[in-house]
Amino acid sequence: MNDTTSAAIASSVSVGQLLLNARTAAGLTVLEVAHKLNLTVSVIENLEQDQFAQLPGTTFARGYIRSYAKLLHLDANQLVQAFDHQVGAAAEVSEVHTIDRVGTSRRVSRGMLQFGLFLLLLLILAAVYYGWQSRQTSAALASQKSPVFERVEVERADGSMHVQTIDELEDQAVALVLENQTANLADESSVTALDSSLTDTETVDVLSAGLETYVEPAQSADIPETETLAPGMGIARISFTHDCWLRIIDADGKQIATGLQRGGEQLTVTGKAPLDVHLGYAKGVSILYNGEAVDFSSAVSGETARIKLGQ
Repeated sequence: MNDTTSAAIASSVSVGQLLLNARTAAGLTVLEVAHKLNLTVSVIENLEQDQFAQLPGTTFARGYIRSYAKLLHLDANQLVQAFDHQVGAAAEVSEVHTIDRVGTSRRVSRGMLQFGLFLLLLLILAAVYYGWQSRQTSAALASQKSPVFERVEVERADGSMHVQTIDELEDQAVALVLENQTANLADESSVTALDSSLTDTETVDVLSAGLETYVEPAQSADIPETETLAPGMGIARISFTHDCWLRIIDADGKQIATGLQRGGEQLTVTGKAPLDVHLGYAKGVSILYNGEAVDFSSAVSGETARIKLGQ
């Protein structure tokens, strides 16, 4: 077989053709050879057709040729030398190109990785800056806000809500006090005029009648909580630790109290239950209804509250 191999090589027969001829002479199929060498059919076909570029590399090609030659009882060393002669410098150039491609691929991959890390760093910096800017904006807005108790919601007669400032409500309260003082002065003038023309007994009767007329609508005077109330009536005592606007309406729709209450004050009202209580600033307000404490925390919305007493 060695002489046959040498003769075939000398006659310029290619390595692949030599393997094909030897396999055919041995009566083996490509599939049988592939099984015996534990290779794929495509690798055997590439060897026999001199398609060495389709193989993983010249090192693997030499190994395949050596194994194939031993299977066919050929001189493996001579066949490998023929392969080297046949492939020649092309294999070396191919290997150099392969190394260059690997190096270029690695450089490209490294460049892409560095670029990706740079983008990630930019995103992190942008997120940190956005968070810092948001906190600064929130702090600036919070510093510009007025205290919550400087504005209250006031329900109008048509049911719509109107936002008023404490200053507006205070002006209204002052105007109401001045109006009441003017009315009281007028009453005092009338009483003085009557006093000059009536006897002492008649004067007392007139003053008593006047006081009864005045006290009847002013249901915000202190009323003992132990007093027996008429059926359907309720009494509420409201204490304030902060300035608070309020309005109280009884079951008949009659407004029995309204205006600005100062911190430290108390207000006692009585009226037909249920009493509809509106608070413009519910914090620091405590309520006793018919002598019992009222928990209205669930009725607080924002800074305001609306409570039904005696419902």
